[in-house]
Amino acid sequence: MSRGKSSTKKKRRRRSQRQAIQENIRRRFKKNFPRQQVVVGPTSDGVKMSEVLEEFVEPYMEFVKTEEAYRKLLTAAVVAWNVMLFPEKDRSSRFDELVVTLPCEAREDGRKIIKELMERKERFFARYKRMIIDFEVTDTGEDWHLSVMSTAAGDLNR
Repeated sequence: MSRGKSSTKKKRRRRSQRQAIQENIRRRFKKNFPRQQVVVGPTSDGVKMSEVLEEFVEPYMEFVKTEEAYRKLLTAAVVAWNVMLFPEKDRSSRFDELVVTLPCEAREDGRKIIKELMERKERFFARYKRMIIDFEVTDTGEDWHLSVMSTAAGDLNR
């Protein structure tokens, strides 16, 4: 019986931690983009961008052994995802702007991986038009919990 209570307390504590993380992300974003509507959690259509992003990176997860590697993969995925939301004529310049922010020794591999992810976004995830603003990874002790903040709609001009 005490085992069930302990498990329930852990779940509540994890839920509370996730809510605090989500509120932190929301505050940071609102400070920089006060007029943009953001979403953490499911939208009215029931889509949770954290689940979509997890599905997006799933083919690469066999190479992820550490939380740091997971964060790097997610960062590359978010770059690829967001670049693909821009009009086609702007994608190349946006991509180039982002690649130069990578460390010199990581640019070649980073460029290849991000290009692959961009193709994956176009091929399998084109219906999703929400920009990913930020994410947070929490180590639950058993796995990693992903929280994602995204725009409510695909309008990049707000």
